[in-house]
Amino acid sequence: MTSGAVSAGARLRTLLRDHEDSGPLVAPGCFDALSARLVEETGFALAHVSGAAVSAVSLGLPDLGFVGATDMVQTLSRIAAAVSVPLIVDADAGYGGPLQTARTVRRYEAAGAAGLHIEDQVLPKRCGHMAGKAVVPLAEAVARVEAAVQTRDDIVVIARTDALSVAGADETVRRVAAFAACGADAVFVEGDLDAVTAERVRTAAAGLPLVLNASESGASDPAPASYHADLGARVVLSPVAPLLSAAQAMRATLRALRATGSSAGTDRMPWDDLTDLLGLAECTSLEERFSTPRPAPSATTRS
Repeated sequence: MTSGAVSAGARLRTLLRDHEDSGPLVAPGCFDALSARLVEETGFALAHVSGAAVSAVSLGLPDLGFVGATDMVQTLSRIAAAVSVPLIVDADAGYGGPLQTARTVRRYEAAGAAGLHIEDQVLPKRCGHMAGKAVVPLAEAVARVEAAVQTRDDIVVIARTDALSVAGADETVRRVAAFAACGADAVFVEGDLDAVTAERVRTAAAGLPLVLNASESGASDPAPASYHADLGARVVLSPVAPLLSAAQAMRATLRALRATGSSAGTDRMPWDDLTDLLGLAECTSLEERFSTPRPAPSATTRS
């Protein structure tokens, strides 16, 4: 249910511009068309598609670089066809060198992404909250962003750095400045920013929107959006909250079914609510409108 002539990227650019002074946009994670419909139904203006979530749901594997561009594009295509909310999509480290990064940008844009983020981790990458991360040299990181910027049509290119926990604040600020200089549309600093570093990052970003991650994959609950607003965030990602909630609910229901032989009493959405969410009434109306009346059965004559 994508919207008319205005591209997804253009709609995201408008949102970022309109929220420059009105607090950050919260982008909850979605991992399939159903979760995306729930994000849209709840009234969020943005949604995020995390590589970690796609790896978990589509492959049943942790976020250790198993997901490829094709896995992400397939998921993205299904989600973009189901909702109109603009999607920011994880592109990991571009799935290769600059050539592969450029192709990833073209594929994401064709599949309906409004924005994507490219990071500076070495390949194979890992979840930003896992130990053992490493980042590529600055020149290689810039080449990835330049390839994305020079390939895009209207998709928003968000340059992400994981240098904060690996190389410290000075290197993080240096990378943000380099990403801004090579044409990124927004910058994304992974990790826990303090107020002083956040101010340095905003200065280095030269007015570009700042994306921060309020991920639920850390050891404690993430700070609220108001905290990230004070750091100057324009977008706050909540990438895996719906996934973790869904997994916990499914586990509880399955354990009850295994123990008692019934799912009675478990916390679940009523079937009618689910079919309403999926647009059953609209589908039924269209079916009735376009169905061809069947001829009445002819009478049989007994001999």
